[in-house]
Amino acid sequence: MVIGEGIEDEEKWLAEGIAGIQHNAFYMHRALDANNLREALTFSAQLLSELRTSRLSPHKYYDLYMRVFDELRKLEMFFRDEERHGCSVVDLYELVQHAGNVLPRL
Repeated sequence: MVIGEGIEDEEKWLAEGIAGIQHNAFYMHRALDANNLREALTFSAQLLSELRTSRLSPHKYYDLYMRVFDELRKLEMFFRDEERHGCSVVDLYELVQHAGNVLPRL
């Protein structure tokens, strides 16, 4: 947290981050339900972008971090259940090459 900024500011930034996570998670889940992996990867990358902040204390950042990874569990399950979505491993490989910051996090 930057010196001179208050706890109220930090709470505001945390709330904004959580709102961004919820927004992107909604659309990621919707894309997964529609078997649209390309769109799901786009929203999962946006989910992860909420972690790019230096405005939060370690405790608040951890809260944000855990929320992001709770949401990414559905993406992980999508990859594990390859038969359900009818996407071959080759297709998955090609798609995830464009989501370099998502897969290392899973």
